[in-house]
Amino acid sequence: MRTYTSPGGRRSLARTIVILAAAALGACAGETTAPTQHAPSLALANTTAPSVEPYTTSVDLVVERVADSPIYGTTVRVGVECSASTVFDLIIELEQQVKVGKGRQLVQGSNTWSAYPCDQGKTSVISTISPTFPKLGFTLGRATVRAWIANYQPGVKPADVTSRVRIVAGEE
Repeated sequence: MRTYTSPGGRRSLARTIVILAAAALGACAGETTAPTQHAPSLALANTTAPSVEPYTTSVDLVVERVADSPIYGTTVRVGVECSASTVFDLIIELEQQVKVGKGRQLVQGSNTWSAYPCDQGKTSVISTISPTFPKLGFTLGRATVRAWIANYQPGVKPADVTSRVRIVAGEE
């Protein structure tokens, strides 16, 4: 049985393609296909613009603990740290998929601390979260907490945290 040889002689077909591609690229090497620039360079624009930090105050949020007790209900403790004194609204949401019969139901609740005064340093906020529809309540197990700030003053960097947590048994 005879093997196939390309028209270029005993060279392989792949090698012939590579040679033809290289020749085509070499023929176009002297041509410029890029359009000319009419806009000023971004690098030049950035060197002339003053670099001003728009934020003077940062706020850090961290979900520390979520507990459920028959006396206090479901509580969420959020750590708040501010780099300078400021005032804002602190919103905390809790949601959990609860088993109901053979299916699951989403239980949600939230609480807002209006005009929360945050001094420089770290503090903790404990918020009681009641379900939106009291027919179903939060139970021990996995849940999601989201905390963020709103209605903050100019210069305050927005803060937002979402954490997967476990609701644990609280004090009786």
